[in-house]
Amino acid sequence: MTNVIEEILSDAKLAYKESVMIENEVLEEYLLSIIGNAKSIINNNTNTIQRKPILKDVAALQSEEMQKVFRKVPRWMNNQNQYNSIILNNYMSLSENNMHPISVSLLEQHAAIEDGKFMSHFNQMKMISERNHAKVFDEEYGQVRLWEPVADFIVKQYEK
Repeated sequence: MTNVIEEILSDAKLAYKESVMIENEVLEEYLLSIIGNAKSIINNNTNTIQRKPILKDVAALQSEEMQKVFRKVPRWMNNQNQYNSIILNNYMSLSENNMHPISVSLLEQHAAIEDGKFMSHFNQMKMISERNHAKVFDEEYGQVRLWEPVADFIVKQYEK
């Protein structure tokens, strides 16, 4: 059993390093909990095993993310050279102000951002995280749309 726990511990440490790189703090907290629990088991201290609670509920996270969008998107519209602005403006143009979804590959092609930088910025624009750029997109099966809770706001900002 100790070998299995040590393998879980090793995998959790690798996953934790990846979660830090993508700046997903909720995932980091869960992985730290797994690491701590695995170490407790290995040390025969099973009485201290506890699962850490989720830091915030989904509604609170979404509300905070919406506030971030309301704060950041107007700045992006004023700074047309920023990668976030380039990606968002290209999306709005290609989707005809969010009238229909577009493919990630089409957006990447039209954004014409140097290799590797498009995906890192685009990914930061479709996730909720404390350190993301701001969630403005949803992607499903390679198709991109504006994130519904902020879609109307973004369209109005773009039309200004």
